[in-house]
Amino acid sequence: MGAVACCAAGGVAWAGPEDALPQKGDRLVLGDGAKAGQPILLDDLPVGGDLVEAVAVDPQGVRRESSRFAKILLVRVAPDQVAEDQRAHAVDGVVALSAICTHQGCTISGWSHDTKRLSCFCHHSEFLPAEGGRVAKGPARKRLPVLPLAKGEGGALMVAGGFLGKPGPGPA
Repeated sequence: MGAVACCAAGGVAWAGPEDALPQKGDRLVLGDGAKAGQPILLDDLPVGGDLVEAVAVDPQGVRRESSRFAKILLVRVAPDQVAEDQRAHAVDGVVALSAICTHQGCTISGWSHDTKRLSCFCHHSEFLPAEGGRVAKGPARKRLPVLPLAKGEGGALMVAGGFLGKPGPGPA
């Protein structure tokens, strides 16, 4: 355990388990609000409900939240609305995506119940979570990376694998 120093062009960079991106076997907990830190259960996420910020917690209890690229958004749509090629990564209509916009790296915080789109308020890109984070409206050109999910004991949401793509800006 502990941190590791690594030389970079800009100086020393520190990395430890809390800096890692979500990994298979992590459980998801609420990231903010009165219930922050509590496990997220399927029953906590109604179909068509609000956007939920989640934090991945490794089996040793380390919260993976030091890196902004580890931020996770959850939405739940009707299971039949999840694109067929994305169903293996969702659980009962719950989809997890990176919260970092692929245009300029802003944090995505908008959710429209009507259009079922996530939106970035920096430059107004919109994404379709049920279609694997596909860009619905630019200037972003790259989809939001999906975080595969699994259902754990008692309906708890678990991470089934790492992000399917690099979070944040970069080539499509």
